[in-house]
Amino acid sequence: MLFKRNGLIKKIKLEQGSALVEFAVIAPILLVLIAGIIQFGFILNAKIAVNAASFEGARAAILSENPEEDALMAVYYYANSSLPGWSFDERLAADIAIDGYNPGDNVLVKVNYEVPVFFQSLLPMGNSNFFKVESKSLMRIEEKR
Repeated sequence: MLFKRNGLIKKIKLEQGSALVEFAVIAPILLVLIAGIIQFGFILNAKIAVNAASFEGARAAILSENPEEDALMAVYYYANSSLPGWSFDERLAADIAIDGYNPGDNVLVKVNYEVPVFFQSLLPMGNSNFFKVESKSLMRIEEKR
């Protein structure tokens, strides 16, 4: 649009509301992206903690005189120290399988944890409100000294 003022011709740009319209178009995409990054961070943190908890449980079992109980306690203590709020009643489960109690026998520790999906309406992840994270650690019983 052109107009004349004091003998000068000036061009007026009619783009005053375009920034708001562009933001309105991009904001939902940006919101979903940020929500996905936050949810992925929680899942990755839980995966790292579950891996370490299963390793600590297996390690405690191979060095112990009472492998089942010590493995379970090691998993529980590690879980409580790394992610507060874990509970065996709700979303954390551990399974210990021991072939025998002699040196060279295998100990398998499986740890499962269900991470809550915080943005279920933005990031549909199936019918559940939880994302399951699992880890297994296999070690051999060592000779006791």
